[in-house]
Amino acid sequence: MKKIINIIFSLCFSILIITGVIKFTVGFKPLYYYDVDKLNIVELTNMSKEDIKLNYDYLIEYITSKKENDFEMPTLTSSKEGKIHFEEVREIYQNVNKIFNVCLIISVLGIVYNIRNKNIRFLNLTSILLIIMPVALVIPIVIDFDSSFVVFHKLLFDNDYWIFDPILDPVIKILPAEFFMNSGLMILGLILASSIIIQGIYRLLKRKREQ
Repeated sequence: MKKIINIIFSLCFSILIITGVIKFTVGFKPLYYYDVDKLNIVELTNMSKEDIKLNYDYLIEYITSKKENDFEMPTLTSSKEGKIHFEEVREIYQNVNKIFNVCLIISVLGIVYNIRNKNIRFLNLTSILLIIMPVALVIPIVIDFDSSFVVFHKLLFDNDYWIFDPILDPVIKILPAEFFMNSGLMILGLILASSIIIQGIYRLLKRKREQ
């Protein structure tokens, strides 16, 4: 029974970290600001850097907000389908937020439980899971990013509204595929770093116990 509880807690702890990393990356605007220059988005869109950042900031605030406001970008027009797509993206983000909150509660309870039982093995299992889950997802992305990008959207959305017409939805011009790839790499990097830190804590505590 203890093993099952340990596995469940480690899984929830891992999901907590992964969803937390996703939330952090989505809200980490400096990454996009860096890519505006690196990916030459100003030249590609013929928009000022200020306008690009203004519209991107609105997009992130809209997606992460719990308020169900109408989608109206500051200086860019949007089609009906485009608005529906971003409403769906916001719903997905809010679901990620709910999963994070549930896993946070379970993780806190699990930490208390394991501290009382002087169990540190959950740290080792969590570290391993944080490696296995992202690696399983990143392999197809490394092999073929474009195809993986399409499959990813088909799995998340039951329509093709994510296929934007640049004329009707110019927002797509300020969101190049390379930016999403960089965001994905940031997520994977932070998850890997979390795994290494947790594994380091586990080994340190294990070494102290053996002394």
